[in-house]
Amino acid sequence: MLRSFVQYFWTLKVERSTTNESPIRTFVDDSSGIVMEFALDPEGYFPKRTMVYGQTTTPTENRDNPSFLALGVLLHPAAIHELFGMNAHELTNQRIRLDEFSRISFTDIISSKKNIPDIIQVLSAYFAAKIADVKGQDTFIRHCIQHIKNRVETVTVKELCDCYSISERQLERKLLTIIGVTPRHYIKTIRFKKALTLIAGKSFNKLSDIAYQLNYFDQAHFIRQAKDLSGLNPKLLQSQMNIKVANIIL
Repeated sequence: MLRSFVQYFWTLKVERSTTNESPIRTFVDDSSGIVMEFALDPEGYFPKRTMVYGQTTTPTENRDNPSFLALGVLLHPAAIHELFGMNAHELTNQRIRLDEFSRISFTDIISSKKNIPDIIQVLSAYFAAKIADVKGQDTFIRHCIQHIKNRVETVTVKELCDCYSISERQLERKLLTIIGVTPRHYIKTIRFKKALTLIAGKSFNKLSDIAYQLNYFDQAHFIRQAKDLSGLNPKLLQSQMNIKVANIIL
């Protein structure tokens, strides 16, 4: 059952000498999650904070923290709503301390753990307990998400409404509540993620091939969308992209 809500756990350690090095960027992704930040110390892992974050609609850039260690949990798009019972749109572009959703202090529990596998075990047990309390998954939203991913090149909001016999207003309300973004934004994000996969796999001869394959209006449209969602144009993504984990670019 854990895999129905959690995509994967990830860790990232970055050690840099100054804040003048390349920034840490995040691009717009279709998932929410949890991230723990740790102070780097030779004697062990000392948690600074544990945050739950929602969907994002704009990329970010950070030069303030030259060195850090992070442990993250990438959740499926509907998991925030299903696990925590909250309106996902309230968490869009926001972060909230995980302790606000729990009667226990994660900072206190994790402080006693000496390695990452032990911390992941604590998180896994926490999610297993949360999942046991879930009354049911929203099958409509999960089918809708899969429909978008299967037909990412051509899918439209109208197609979704016709397929599921739902009005555009109802569809938008459901996605905002359960995922945190509008159907149009979600489709745009999934299409961009497909473009990133093609760029990373070098599965094209020229960038206009990606624009054509994914049904962007033209190459200029593809460039604008890539910059809106990643902060970089496709050529820079092609030459500089180094996606470490989740939606983090170094």
